[in-house]
Amino acid sequence: MAEQLHRLSAPYMAVEPGSSGPGAWEVIAGTVPPDHAERESVTAQGEVAVEYAVDHSARKLFHLAPEGDAWVTQSLLRATRAIHRSEASRQGVLFLHAGLIELNGLGVALIGGSRAGKTSFITAGVLNGSGVMVCNDDVSLTVDPDGETVVGAGWPRSISVRLDTLDLLFGRDRAQAIRSSLSHPANETLLSLRDAGIEKHGTALIYPWEYADLLNTKIGQSVKVDAVVHLSLADDPAEAELAPVPLSARAGLLEKGVLALPNKHLNIFGHEPAPGSRRRTRAALTALPTFRFRYAFRDVRRQVDRLAEYLDARIRPA
Repeated sequence: MAEQLHRLSAPYMAVEPGSSGPGAWEVIAGTVPPDHAERESVTAQGEVAVEYAVDHSARKLFHLAPEGDAWVTQSLLRATRAIHRSEASRQGVLFLHAGLIELNGLGVALIGGSRAGKTSFITAGVLNGSGVMVCNDDVSLTVDPDGETVVGAGWPRSISVRLDTLDLLFGRDRAQAIRSSLSHPANETLLSLRDAGIEKHGTALIYPWEYADLLNTKIGQSVKVDAVVHLSLADDPAEAELAPVPLSARAGLLEKGVLALPNKHLNIFGHEPAPGSRRRTRAALTALPTFRFRYAFRDVRRQVDRLAEYLDARIRPA
């Protein structure tokens, strides 16, 4: 189990067998929790519910259901990630609804909501040979003591990819083979969202190690952020836009991407930072070159090159 968890968490975290230190949270499977443990359920859209029990006094989190190695491993990974993200939040780390890519050597934070085209753009960048993915969503950011250098880091989580993105970038037959090879247990139920009309395009979940193998690439753990790009999809190619954001508008746009909670689920470990601890990171991000970029989904591979050339001309030192 430890070997599988290590594989799923790489390159962001190292998981090793052994005892935990004093006062540390423990994540446990295959053990009956004490009667006083509080039940906690995680229900993600399109997935089966995952059941936990929490013993706050002993700092233990028990996985209860569903059974099976794939779901137990996924559940332990999710809980371990949540514990560490909550700790990072207490230390003042800023979390953004954003992807992060190293594009021709420049670190680019791609801020955008769900279905803004972040994962499609990053994957096209990797396929084009110009990009190294750090993460496709929920990036964490800190600022160095100099108050200017912002560093973004990824976390071990599955990569949610639209099915039409796979079709577009790999072709339908190859995309079908890719979907059949994926090991995330939620892929067995996610198609129900499309079939029920809840989700238009359908989604597949890819673990980072699968993504690296599929694209024959490495995944970066962290990168210095050189530019901030507010990303969205254009419904019509005529609506495509690539333009700088004035300094006066940057703080407001940035705030729309800030995550109020460090985790989508399991915010039960305490996560409130010291007042003002994220102010320096916000200020440093606002000072970075910032752009709006709306692109047409079907033209994503050409648009990767367009953005790379645009940023290179405006940011890279002469």
